[in-house]
Amino acid sequence: MRIVHYCQHVLGMGHFFRSLEIDKALAEHEVTLITGGSPLSITYPPHLQVIELPSLSMDENFGAFVHTEEDGTKRVLREQELDSIKAQRTTILTETLLALQPDIFLVELFPFGRKQFSFELMPVLQLATQNAFPYMYTVCSVRDILVEKKHQEKFEERVVSTLNTYFDAVLVHTDPQVITLNKTFTRIDDITIPIYNTGYITPLPAKVRPDIVRKSHSIPDAIPFILGSIGSGSVHPELMQRLAEASILLNESTPHSLLISTGPFMPQEYQQQIRALCAAYPHITVTDFIADFIDQLSAADLSVSMAGYNTTMNLLAVNTFGLVYPFDQNREQRMRSSSLEKLGALSILEQKDLEPQNLCSLLAKYLTKPNRKPQHSINLNGAAESARLLERLVTTG
Repeated sequence: MRIVHYCQHVLGMGHFFRSLEIDKALAEHEVTLITGGSPLSITYPPHLQVIELPSLSMDENFGAFVHTEEDGTKRVLREQELDSIKAQRTTILTETLLALQPDIFLVELFPFGRKQFSFELMPVLQLATQNAFPYMYTVCSVRDILVEKKHQEKFEERVVSTLNTYFDAVLVHTDPQVITLNKTFTRIDDITIPIYNTGYITPLPAKVRPDIVRKSHSIPDAIPFILGSIGSGSVHPELMQRLAEASILLNESTPHSLLISTGPFMPQEYQQQIRALCAAYPHITVTDFIADFIDQLSAADLSVSMAGYNTTMNLLAVNTFGLVYPFDQNREQRMRSSSLEKLGALSILEQKDLEPQNLCSLLAKYLTKPNRKPQHSINLNGAAESARLLERLVTTG
């Protein structure tokens, strides 16, 4: 089976890493991943061909296109520059699909999101209706919760029309016991193509060895280990600074070890402030990226993080309790976290909790809580199920 997988990340890294997990589950097939956000320095699976479109992402308000330079700096594009990059990207995407003639064109999020990138997707979808790809199934891959829209009725009409005209199936990466797509999309019954709940997507550690992780950090058995992370670091970098301040207070009464990941996209001034703050405290280690994040998380007695899809599912995968801070610019993270909090899987941090003394008290509370490892029955096999559904679509139609 030949798959072309389109994934455009615009601010953080969550969409990208969720897509990559699906591609890993498709290891027996020929997979081409087409990306177009800020470049990431990672090692890809050997079966995966990667095509990086000229970089485009969005500013924090999702109001302007941003280009990432080779040195990592970002700048808003002038109209003429933007038009040129759009033309290049459209050509590369179209020519790639024409050359590969895939069995599956897997599109992450669109048309539920990424409307700004319809300039390159719609030409391909329209070609598909003209039989340019006679054996291709077009499938939408979407997470559990959609962000709210100013004009919800108009948005839902556009999505329904696009799905029913150009797509063959929708994969929703959720477990219905947590939330279903109709909670944020009212016209689910008007979608005429099949919709499948796959379960949540996360790496599932084959062999969790917390003892080896703790030994690598020289953490004695009796010393608690806290892991602080913030995804890409592009939003709310102050969370890690507040965690460091709380940890310094906590260490006076409760000795512990803290590993902070600032994320590769955290503004340099914040990274420097955090490193300067922690330099005098040997119990705190600061890094900008954790390659084996889920292994580190498995060894943690407590996690403090943003409440993004990927980090939350990582917590569930290794049964580590988390204090999570939702990104409240939209409803997505809070909705999911509220449902998971009711299931006892995590606890939500509010703004008042970020005051160093308040956060110190919360850390102490959860570090001393008996049986702090949460237990749950949430389906985390979304990557494998997505691969199975794609295989079935091609073999049975």
